Amino acid sequence: MVSDTDLGKGKLQKPEKEVPQPKRKDEQPIRNRPSSQKSVKLRLFLIAVVVMLGMVVYYIWTAGLISPILESLSINKEVVVTSIVYSEENASAMVSDRIVYEGDIIDGYKVVKIHRDKVEFEKNGKVFTKQVNK
Repeated sequence: MVSDTDLGKGKLQKPEKEVPQPKRKDEQPIRNRPSSQKSVKLRLFLIAVVVMLGMVVYYIWTAGLISPILESLSINKEVVVTSIVYSEENASAMVSDRIVYEGDIIDGYKVVKIHRDKVEFEKNGKVFTKQVNK
């Protein structure tokens, strides 16, 4: 134990050899650390980029520009005729859960003619008919 008297009398001396302190593994030299100001600027830049991309996607979505793209991707969608309301002047049909008239386009198929028991469609120059599903 060291007392005040030992310190006053000069009995304590510096060690002959300086013992190196162990370095912490997670400690980096100061020159290799990224500056906090650069790090803040980078984070702000990334946040601004994400916000801008979000605004662009929101605009495209609300402007209705995405639905034509999605419809063009659905190449092999099949139309289903569930019912027909027929009259000489104004025939209509329930096709894929939508009411359509002659000349309408549904899922890329044009309604050519609505008959009493079937509907004629045209897509890519090919005409075909669909009967009412029972």
